Amino acid sequence: MRETLAQEAATFYERHTQTSAKMAHRADTVSMMREQPSQALLRLLDAIELRVAAYVRQAYPSLDPCELSITYNTFVNRQRGLGKWAIPHRHVGNQLVATYYPRVHLGANEGRDAVGLPGALCFHDPRPVQANWMLRHENKLFAQTPRQGALFIFPGYLEHSTFPLFDPQSDKIAIVTNVRFTHRDDRGGDQTWSAEQIRAHAKAQIQPQHPNNPMEPSQ
Repeated sequence: MRETLAQEAATFYERHTQTSAKMAHRADTVSMMREQPSQALLRLLDAIELRVAAYVRQAYPSLDPCELSITYNTFVNRQRGLGKWAIPHRHVGNQLVATYYPRVHLGANEGRDAVGLPGALCFHDPRPVQANWMLRHENKLFAQTPRQGALFIFPGYLEHSTFPLFDPQSDKIAIVTNVRFTHRDDRGGDQTWSAEQIRAHAKAQIQPQHPNNPMEPSQ
């Protein structure tokens, strides 16, 4: 399933980075789950939904789940060497971010010119006193080169970035899902969908899988 998702994500990414205008798309108006639904993507949604439900139960024990509307929006980031990286940023307006790595390939020469861990996902200290993160080593809460198949879930307010990849043969694909909690009666002004809406849309778009060829479990 990993490589299937990697290929689908690469297709989606290339389609939305053909022009500068598409590179500047808003994450709440471009969705892989809406534009390119697939069985593999639905398996990933299942895994994310289970983990989000566990988070909600622990973070909001007094909240009635029936009062909550949870929506998901998925897009793709890709690093392919040559010094590319993700600048420090937050996913404002989203309570959680789920990032899955279906492909993490480091070229043979990766890391020789990089400072730190090649392609690492780096979370920055959210405390204001540590705002100058470039000059202070201790304000990096966590930095790790993701393993292939890893799924990271973290708060949308937490500033993060990625270290660069330099080897032209390196290739890291991240399928990023913004998760938003709202009251069930608040429809909002964006185009994000609930898991039920995503599955209904996917059912109408993709062919049912052959029963003799089941998909491997989600990692």
